[in-house]
Amino acid sequence: MAEKNPDILYRTVIEDDFPIIKDMYVQLNKYFDKFGYNFPHPDNVGDLWLESFRRTLGRFSQVHIAEMNDAGSTKVVGYILSRLKRVPAYMGGVMVAELSDMWVLPEVRRLGIGDKLIRMAIEWTREQNVHSVEIQVLRDHMVSWNLFEGMGFMFEFRVGRLLWENYQVDDASENPPKSS
Repeated sequence: MAEKNPDILYRTVIEDDFPIIKDMYVQLNKYFDKFGYNFPHPDNVGDLWLESFRRTLGRFSQVHIAEMNDAGSTKVVGYILSRLKRVPAYMGGVMVAELSDMWVLPEVRRLGIGDKLIRMAIEWTREQNVHSVEIQVLRDHMVSWNLFEGMGFMFEFRVGRLLWENYQVDDASENPPKSS
């Protein structure tokens, strides 16, 4: 499905786009650090990311991209990844969608591209008859959160991460009392 909006074309990804979106993901992965990201950055992070959804593309995952027309040629300027997953039986066993890894080139931000990509991803997930759509937004990335909140996303879970160098050891727990 491709839609036009003046000089921007929106469509689903094709294999020829993989090198471009892989490079964009590498940029995104570096950008995460500004917002409290604490995972390592493997040298081949783009390849690993691409392989994480490549075989399920079109069935359990989808990538939507935005292209901008520039003097007769097109350039990919953004993308978003969506995935489907089943939650455990104790949570109802339903299928949910996850929107993740959206990147829009800095020079074309604030043109509504992110909004349109998100809405395309939401519509694709709706067509898959999922129960709901979830996102993860890094704690300090308020621009991203505000975009999602404006679409109706609500805060539901809070995820924390303990890095071992930050662990505060309780002196009492280092020498627990012996049981009798």
